[in-house]
Amino acid sequence: MGAISKAKRDLRIKVNKTTRTVARNIMNDLAEAGPTWSGEFRDSWEAYSPATGQSIPATYPYKLSDIPELPVTAREMARVTKLIVGNRAPHAAVAMDLEVPSEGFIYPGYEPEGDVLFRGTRPVGGRRGQIGPRSKGASDNRSTAPLDWYPTYVQGGKMQRALERGVNTEFQ
Repeated sequence: MGAISKAKRDLRIKVNKTTRTVARNIMNDLAEAGPTWSGEFRDSWEAYSPATGQSIPATYPYKLSDIPELPVTAREMARVTKLIVGNRAPHAAVAMDLEVPSEGFIYPGYEPEGDVLFRGTRPVGGRRGQIGPRSKGASDNRSTAPLDWYPTYVQGGKMQRALERGVNTEFQ
């Protein structure tokens, strides 16, 4: 292998590790920012590799070894999508404030693992985190993450900072 070929391969390996580091950072950020009642949602983040069809079930805190290795061929490195970060919990869309649960919120019979940020009344048909002042005679609803925490993370700059942190970590 010539010097240029080796340098290109070394760079592809570095980009691979950087991509995986960014995914790990994002998964940990999402686990910390999102709601934590039982811990199931927090422990269900994963990175899926379209190139390999692989994801590695893991739990928070996420490590680099929880992110699939990516092929480092020039062809595979040219793919636009390297990894897809998602949550495999059955109620992920509700926990991410992307859907309203059809059956309403059901108290599971135990207190949340995460810190309660808001207490009060949730309107009938309201979304997770949509908690207003407590009304007399209403049930005591609790929320462990602010309403729209996920769109705020993605669109508010925190995801971009996780990306920058990963690149800076690997390329310093």
